[in-house]
Amino acid sequence: MEMMRSVSTTLLVLLTTTAPAWAADYLTPGPDLRPSYPTQWEMGEDSGLHIEAGVRYWYSFGAQKHQIGPYTQTMDTKTHAGEVFVRVDDRPTRSYLEASGAYGVAHEGTYTTNGGPAVNLPAARLGYGAADFGWLPFGTDQASFGFVTGYHYTYDSPDTGRANYTTAKSSSDIAWSNATGLWSVGADSKTNDFHVHGLKLGVAGRIDMGMFDITGEAAATPYAWVSGTAGSAQVGPNGPFAGGPFGATSLQASPAAINGFGYGASGKLMFGLKPTENLAVRFGGRASYLQGAYDVTWDQATITHPTANPSAPPAFSAPTLAKQGIISNNNPFSMLRYGLLVEVSGRF
Repeated sequence: MEMMRSVSTTLLVLLTTTAPAWAADYLTPGPDLRPSYPTQWEMGEDSGLHIEAGVRYWYSFGAQKHQIGPYTQTMDTKTHAGEVFVRVDDRPTRSYLEASGAYGVAHEGTYTTNGGPAVNLPAARLGYGAADFGWLPFGTDQASFGFVTGYHYTYDSPDTGRANYTTAKSSSDIAWSNATGLWSVGADSKTNDFHVHGLKLGVAGRIDMGMFDITGEAAATPYAWVSGTAGSAQVGPNGPFAGGPFGATSLQASPAAINGFGYGASGKLMFGLKPTENLAVRFGGRASYLQGAYDVTWDQATITHPTANPSAPPAFSAPTLAKQGIISNNNPFSMLRYGLLVEVSGRF
């Protein structure tokens, strides 16, 4: 009995002295235990996904040349454009997506027609948008380079005058007098309207040293579709849009529509300063060049004037209108734009 009492006492002492150690081991996570996930989702610094958004100012110089048969025009412009952009970087894969859009807010320049004297531009329009994907698998986190591809749209349309054309589509659109044989048709005109949809393939690189960075790219434009209206091109007869009886008159009956393709190159180089962790100011330049050829199509109308009708009234018979479509193939063009670029962006 005395022995049983001694064993019980010994076990109780052992349990009492080891319990704090067990509790301490259980409550203190070791290297193999992972803490629980946070209750609120957030994209932390170590997620690898970073978004940068900002604005750009582009002061650019443009030069264009268009030749449609014997008709030639050159255009030189200076444009102030505002731009917005957003860029998403995925650091683990060293890839990024960037989208941008811009619009020209002030323009000046000159143009020439068929080698004549330079004339001041009355107006111009410039807009562009782009979507790029880049992958920089080579190098280090501080200096990487790789490839870039994307789609670019450009709307670069200096106002270099308007060609007249008749709006008459059929004989019923001719106003005329059966007593005098006088006739007339409506007329209209349009400004230049050039649209470019281009494919971009090239190389890109980035050097990031913390307080400053350098980014650049050089790309080819292997294919670009060019369409719109050469509104200033007087490719058909320019009037008269009214007259008397007898004879016939031919008139341009639509604006000159263009459709073709081109190829070229583009490049950009930017130097950036980061006064704070999430703010960057960059300075640099950007340039693009495109050349190619397009087909030009337009309608031409032939109006047969009222003729005398002596056998029976009215004194003159009705005029008639006949239309035909005309095409001019392989008309060369070129478009150049380059200038200074300033960027302010925030990162989050």
